[in-house]
Amino acid sequence: MESVWQRWILIRTPKKMRNRLGYIASTTVFSLLAVLFLGVFITSLGKNTIDICVRVGWDWRHTGNYVGLFAGFAAYIVFLIILTVLRIRHNLDWFMKFTHELTHTLVALLFFRKIHEFVVRGRECYVDFKTHDRFTIGYVPITLSPYCIPIYTFMIFPFRFAGDSHYMIIFDALIAFTYAFHIHSFIRQTRFTQNDIENCGKARSVAFITFVHLAVLSLILATPKGGVLKAIGRVFWEYPKQILTDPSGWIHEIINYFQF
Repeated sequence: MESVWQRWILIRTPKKMRNRLGYIASTTVFSLLAVLFLGVFITSLGKNTIDICVRVGWDWRHTGNYVGLFAGFAAYIVFLIILTVLRIRHNLDWFMKFTHELTHTLVALLFFRKIHEFVVRGRECYVDFKTHDRFTIGYVPITLSPYCIPIYTFMIFPFRFAGDSHYMIIFDALIAFTYAFHIHSFIRQTRFTQNDIENCGKARSVAFITFVHLAVLSLILATPKGGVLKAIGRVFWEYPKQILTDPSGWIHEIINYFQF
């Protein structure tokens, strides 16, 4: 139930002012998270990627190696070349549009929105769902999710939840392949003139998209060393905790990693 104070604020504060305050507050929160996860990304790059590559190199038989991730990115480049040679790149363009609208749909369902229509036909691409005010919880993630959430990569994550067996290299390659597709889609589709970005506000959109991208990439880099479950613990708890509670120690440790 709303308190008397909350009701008084809603009555006394004009809607435009409430919306403006909500925009400033959410942009500030996403910006702070983006800065924090820039540190998390640097940590994940040092403690995982650089550490493993220096100690293990290209030995695919060693658990925690990055051969699968590199192979997945390389495979996507070869995939693009094949599509170009066969002159069927337009199929990939359609699939990018489909994925864009599918991401809107899946995230909307997570926030219990009712889906009315899903259309991907030529330039007519949209998802019609019951929406609320643009400052309602869920509006920003639903609207901006296609620009920062690699849904196919997330579908592979459960298969990489645990374990250091050699065959996990296959799932690492699939993670990298699907993430490369997401980055390709992001480059093709992301513009400041996009309705999604204009509706959310450019500053808030940049802050949110940057934060999520850094978090996802940090998670991907941490996955080969022990699986997704351990990576989640490191990326969303261990690394942020170290940055916030011992910044000087964190800086010293990161410098040591990047000195090779």
